[in-house]
Amino acid sequence: MKILLLEDEFLLSRSIRTYLLSRGHLVDHYDNGKDVLKVIEEKQHDFYILDINTPLIGGLECLEAIAAKFPNIPKIMISAYNDIEHISSAFDLGCSDYLKKPFNLKELQIRIELLLNKSNAVDVPNPIIHLSEHYTFNKETNLLYYDDSVQRFTKKEHSLILLFISNLGQIITDESIQSFIWNGEEVESSTIRSLVNRVRNKLKEDILQNIRGFGYVMARTANAK
Repeated sequence: MKILLLEDEFLLSRSIRTYLLSRGHLVDHYDNGKDVLKVIEEKQHDFYILDINTPLIGGLECLEAIAAKFPNIPKIMISAYNDIEHISSAFDLGCSDYLKKPFNLKELQIRIELLLNKSNAVDVPNPIIHLSEHYTFNKETNLLYYDDSVQRFTKKEHSLILLFISNLGQIITDESIQSFIWNGEEVESSTIRSLVNRVRNKLKEDILQNIRGFGYVMARTANAK
């Protein structure tokens, strides 16, 4: 899932990004509302996390613009404010939930999951993702199949598969892989390339591609069901 985060506190934004990356999400981070208003004109995200008090343009103004353009996409407001006026304004403008700072990152994840479950309540999602004519991924078991055969990977290789499955069709950078697999620990770019190449060599079809100069992408093939 691709998440937009508006937060100008450096340490908090880094903590949120690292945690959400570890949960398999991609995070586009902005530290001011002016950049966010530009971004929403160009692309849509699957989830929005917005701080109220941000430079140049505040989070409430961003929320209003996002709610008008993407009314059905979940939006969480975060703030140190705890007065009813700010909370009421946020909900009036279209936020889905309100989280007061400081908060536990696990609580943020729980609220994200609750909102996603609520928005998907009408449609029961199919747990099977068809990647190609032969490859499928079961989201309930987190296993990759080639026809009916479970594909075996090491722990890090399997984590990389999960990262790509969670972001099908989106370019995954070395930074995202480093944050997700190694929890942000410094590793050589050659180590990242080696991990990706091991996974690619184990795959029987070309569903994981190198986008030179940008990163890697896993996408469904044209003959996927």
